[in-house]
Amino acid sequence: MEIPDHRSPHGLRHPLWLVLLIIIMGMMSGYWGYRQLGRFVERHRTQLISRLKIPCARVPSYSAIRRVMINLDYEELQFVFNKWSKQYSMIPSSEWISLDGKSLKNTVTNYDRVA
Repeated sequence: MEIPDHRSPHGLRHPLWLVLLIIIMGMMSGYWGYRQLGRFVERHRTQLISRLKIPCARVPSYSAIRRVMINLDYEELQFVFNKWSKQYSMIPSSEWISLDGKSLKNTVTNYDRVA
């Protein structure tokens, strides 16, 4: 299953996978909304170009991110992302991992004691 690209094919500069990856990375880093994601791209421009091997050193703009996000089916994206990420998961489904600091704090004693 693939995420449909609702953008006009005329003048596309960035493949959909790249824009989606940047949106996911930005949101995982705490950047929400078109303008904040645009700031994420500008802030990490050099690293994104280098690591993602973006041709012509052109990162997606705030408006390119906005055009993708407007017509994006987030439930479908979540389904596809979860399916993809399960390939790389090393955690058995019978185990749990807590990522919330408050939850971790409640699982240990003397959490604030300096060693």
